[in-house]
Amino acid sequence: MAMSTRTAKGQAALERRIRSFYKHLNQQNVAACYQMIDPQVRDRPDSVTLYQYGSALHEFMDRVGALKLLAVHVTLHVDEPSRLYQGRDFAIGKAMLADSDGNQYVFQERWVRQGRGWYTRSTGFVTPAPLATLSDQEAH
Repeated sequence: MAMSTRTAKGQAALERRIRSFYKHLNQQNVAACYQMIDPQVRDRPDSVTLYQYGSALHEFMDRVGALKLLAVHVTLHVDEPSRLYQGRDFAIGKAMLADSDGNQYVFQERWVRQGRGWYTRSTGFVTPAPLATLSDQEAH
């Protein structure tokens, strides 16, 4: 089944947005990353503050270092109203990354479309255990 032009454009836009997010993350550009959080989440009084988010971002980056984005995969859910996302289009974005030691990570996040932009629903960072090192894969 062919992907509609609207869906293809939406997928490409979200993939660019995810790549931009990880570029800002590597630069430890806290404000830019924070602005990519869903406004309906970010603006709640009980949500993460810019200070909390920045502290978590810096701690995360101190532990894993710079990340190389290996691949991005997106699964769009357009025109599938969901109460969880206030009837907005949503997607699952999966980013595969590697650190400078070759440890690989997969981050899977929910993203929502607000107006013409895509926003992550993730409000923090958890230092994951690596999947494998590149040298482990080369040995097999």
